[in-house]
Amino acid sequence: MESTTFAISYGLSFAAISSLVVYTYLHNGKQIWQQWRNSTNEKPDIHMKLMRKYKEAPTWWYMTLFAVMLLIGFYTVLGYPTNLSWWAFLLAIAISFGFSLPIGIIQAVTNTQIGLNVLTEFIYGYLQPGRPLALMMAQSLRFVSDLKFGHYMKIPPRTMFLSQVVATTFSCFIQIVVLNLSLKSIPGVCEQPPFTCPGGRVFFAASVIWGLLGPARMFSPGQVYSGLFVFFILGAITPIVIYVLAKRWPRSPVRYLMAPLIFGGAGAIPPATPLNYLSWGIVGFVFQFWIKKRHFRWWTRLNFLTSSALDLGLALATLFIFFAFTLHGVDPPSWWGNNIVTSTMDVQGTAIQAHVPDGERFGPENW
Repeated sequence: MESTTFAISYGLSFAAISSLVVYTYLHNGKQIWQQWRNSTNEKPDIHMKLMRKYKEAPTWWYMTLFAVMLLIGFYTVLGYPTNLSWWAFLLAIAISFGFSLPIGIIQAVTNTQIGLNVLTEFIYGYLQPGRPLALMMAQSLRFVSDLKFGHYMKIPPRTMFLSQVVATTFSCFIQIVVLNLSLKSIPGVCEQPPFTCPGGRVFFAASVIWGLLGPARMFSPGQVYSGLFVFFILGAITPIVIYVLAKRWPRSPVRYLMAPLIFGGAGAIPPATPLNYLSWGIVGFVFQFWIKKRHFRWWTRLNFLTSSALDLGLALATLFIFFAFTLHGVDPPSWWGNNIVTSTMDVQGTAIQAHVPDGERFGPENW
């Protein structure tokens, strides 16, 4: 059975998807339509003018890449025991294409990507029950984000395209090699600390819930978690309420509320814990509120650079800690910043308020 956190996380994901559709229609519907009509007549901004000195990546490059990846995708899902039908693979592409724009709008404004995995797992769990390996989904927004970054940095479009394709292709083989080496050479990997594989565990649990058991046995009317469907309605109503209140009181703080971000912000739980969210909240409050309000000139010039520096510092620190301590079995320095994590209720397992007695079970006896 699901934990309370897992169940609430799914409910919030339901609300995030429905609120995303309604929010996009209310706030960006007219803009999307006008942009579509004026896409060929739009006046170029300063970035577009500066980029005109470079040759554009031809459309047929993208179409060829799509065709090649489509063929590779068909070969993968049909040639290997993925249990995914060919029409289901095409449906996955259609869902990803349809939600790229609304999810991309939220990500462009908030730098937060609303997860689409629960929706796809929900759909495929009903369409193809009993197939946990078939629950796979991907999006193109990372590629678009990098292209946008290259556009602002004035990197030639053809260079950006080729670098993305080459790097992505190369990383596929690197990831497979690293994964196989880890599974074969690290004793107890994904079973005991320090390699507990929280992301992999969540994905495995999701494949069991949505694929093996199926949503019909857990979320359909009369089942244990059927009440979570209320979140779909809650997610659809909340953007309308916020929209009406913002129109009624345009200068109130309500105008800053975004229903998809409110519901989708918890998408990282699990495997993230409140400790992770507290850390993110502190950093976000300091840089996006306090410094922005008190030192706006510094914020406009250096905030983005500081964000990149923090990301780079985290990556370098992770590599250093792994090779200096974890890989050699050396205990890290003992101080409050390292020890406080082990005293949380998540680590100690004390958040469970009730235990099922021996011989009894929670939920139906037969699935």
